[in-house]
Amino acid sequence: MPFIPRFLADAMLGHIARWLRLLGYDTLYYKSISDWKLLKIAKEEDRILLTRDLGLFRRARKYGIRALFIEDPSVEKVLALISIKYNIALEFNKENTLCPECNTQLKYTTSIAEVSARVDKEIVLKYKEFWICPSCSKIYWQGTHWRTISAILEEARQEKLKILSRIKPLERKVSSEGV
Repeated sequence: MPFIPRFLADAMLGHIARWLRLLGYDTLYYKSISDWKLLKIAKEEDRILLTRDLGLFRRARKYGIRALFIEDPSVEKVLALISIKYNIALEFNKENTLCPECNTQLKYTTSIAEVSARVDKEIVLKYKEFWICPSCSKIYWQGTHWRTISAILEEARQEKLKILSRIKPLERKVSSEGV
């Protein structure tokens, strides 16, 4: 069975948590939590700690917790880095996406009856696919913001290719030198 990473984002990476959830990756995030609690959760639940706090990153590594230090706040670069390091897909899968708010698996539906009483009539008439959160009851659809989401994911994929293109020549050079 392939390894499917589960993440824990620190308070400075809420936007990354939302993106990882959208992509279907179980990602915990708390707006306000102490460092020791983050470390405890990461250790107990075998989660990868994503942090912009170098001290927290170093403590996590000291305690044997998988962690990734995030220097660049750019969503595209962070997603590319996480994709390379943990082999996550930078593709939206409508059957496997989590609620950006509460991290619960969303229920995909094309049933207008399921959403018509809870969203505006114009939305029901305009869109045919919806995602319902069974936990927080939010309803999602691919509205006008979807172009932006798609563009950011495409930029992340391009950034990933750029990073990999810089890594591959280094790997070839090292292997040819016999190091």
